[in-house]
Amino acid sequence: MIKKIFNYLLSLIFPIECISCKEEDTYLCTKCLNKIDINHDFKFKKNLKYIDKVHSATKYDNKLLQIAIHYFKFRYIKELVVPLSKIIIKYLEQEKIELTDYMLIPIPLHKKRYLERGFNQSELIATQLAKHFNLQIANNVLIRSINTPHQVGLNKKKRLNNLNEAFKVLKPELIKDKKIILIDDVVTTGSTLEEVAKTLIKAKVSNIIAITIAYD
Repeated sequence: MIKKIFNYLLSLIFPIECISCKEEDTYLCTKCLNKIDINHDFKFKKNLKYIDKVHSATKYDNKLLQIAIHYFKFRYIKELVVPLSKIIIKYLEQEKIELTDYMLIPIPLHKKRYLERGFNQSELIATQLAKHFNLQIANNVLIRSINTPHQVGLNKKKRLNNLNEAFKVLKPELIKDKKIILIDDVVTTGSTLEEVAKTLIKAKVSNIIAITIAYD
């Protein structure tokens, strides 16, 4: 009862409305979501050593997408995971990407950053994809053991040094010989994905692909 009253008062102060057109009762309405185009010509141009392929649904230069991801991660609007995940789902279905027998692993946050945010955005996205495609998800196999600074603004070399040995596999027996899909929100140089993949390869996974909402 108290929670219902609190949520009602909160909705009066911060009404739920589309971040673009202000339609009520949704943070990103269907009409505005459809303005974010799927990119069917995406090819990741960076050299990858540990990942077989990176799939990204759209470009990060879309202003509405940038706002949605910012609100999701830094204004803590977890409900935006649903429309943002729909972008990935639409891309995967239209491109007919084969996901059978894959296990999803979200890119983990360090415990300190997780406590600050209250959730891991990649884990929420992975959960949506696991439900839609009926896939396994492993949330507790991989941890971020070093609280690395944000990657924004760093060149590739500094990104790699920043991430060196930042991840650790806790339960290698759960992923041995498994086909893995890494889930993240945005990919830039691919340094984070590659460092995670390097860690997973040491745990003897079968092969690795990555899926993100957007590429920058």
